Amino acid sequence: MLKKNKSINFRKFHIIISAAFVTLLLIFAVTSCFVQPAEQGKNQIPKGIEVEVEIAEGMNLAQIANLLAEKGVVDDAFVFRLFVQQKGKEKNLLPGKYRMLTGSGNEEVLNIIMAGEKVVVFKLTIPEGYNIGQTKEKILKDIPFIDAGELEAAMDIGNYYEYFGHFSQLITNLEGFLFPKTYDVTVDYTPKNIIEMLLAQYQVETQPLDWSYADEKGYTKYDILNIASLIEREAYIPEERQLISAVIHNRLSSDKTNKLLQIDATVQYALGQPGDWWPIINIPDYEFDSPYNTYIHQGLPPTPICSPGLESIKAALAPADVNYLYYVVIDENTHEHKFSETFEEHVNAINQK
Repeated sequence: MLKKNKSINFRKFHIIISAAFVTLLLIFAVTSCFVQPAEQGKNQIPKGIEVEVEIAEGMNLAQIANLLAEKGVVDDAFVFRLFVQQKGKEKNLLPGKYRMLTGSGNEEVLNIIMAGEKVVVFKLTIPEGYNIGQTKEKILKDIPFIDAGELEAAMDIGNYYEYFGHFSQLITNLEGFLFPKTYDVTVDYTPKNIIEMLLAQYQVETQPLDWSYADEKGYTKYDILNIASLIEREAYIPEERQLISAVIHNRLSSDKTNKLLQIDATVQYALGQPGDWWPIINIPDYEFDSPYNTYIHQGLPPTPICSPGLESIKAALAPADVNYLYYVVIDENTHEHKFSETFEEHVNAINQK
């Protein structure tokens, strides 16, 4: 009987000790919520500041909780661990990079980490009529993580000879091919990925077009792109695209104009530089010595002068059925043009401005 009483007493003692330990643990957990922030005092991170938290693959709950506390996202690592365990969500914490606010609630933080990393998407918009220089600047402006030197290297035509196939010998740079559109770019994109995306979009947009006119007239696809770039820079009014296209095609085949296109935008392209890519031209500029100056050099410029939109490419493939050889701006606000068949009509239009 005595041995049995001793055994019962020992069990009672063990239960009392265990209960006391649990009670002390709970007291510590509760008091730490109030005592620890006060003890931190000077080192406490202000609330409401956005910070980046990267939860690596394989991190356990304790490591994640400590990281969140170090960043100031949660007030106490231990309390956050207890909260997650109470919810039974230890296995639902997903790795990734997160943007969180310091001083957030435990439930809010848990929900964010269980939802997984949000893919950050940057919008890249290349306007119609931008040249290579402007396109580079726009990429660097819209996509903040792109390195300028790496982008310059990615623009090298040598990276894409396979893309252009048998036309590669004719093409000296990417001017004209960086298709103007709005693109989605994620943080895993390299500069080369971005350029390849723009080039691929050009293929997608132009492949379904009817190229029979070019074949009939003996133009290559590169010639058409070149013509389209001129239309893009010259036509401000959509309805004038096919008329300007007709003038370009007519002048290329006419002895009356000595096959000189005499397009101002080509002189602007020759003179353009960072900060002023399309400068206002003055009378002496028409004699500027450049292969792009179509006032002194016959035929098309060596390359396109910008990236034309789809409508300008369509206009290059379908010029209006007119005999116009000249045009001049008659409204500086709308950039409306007056089109003429003869030089005399053209001079009259200039005098009536």
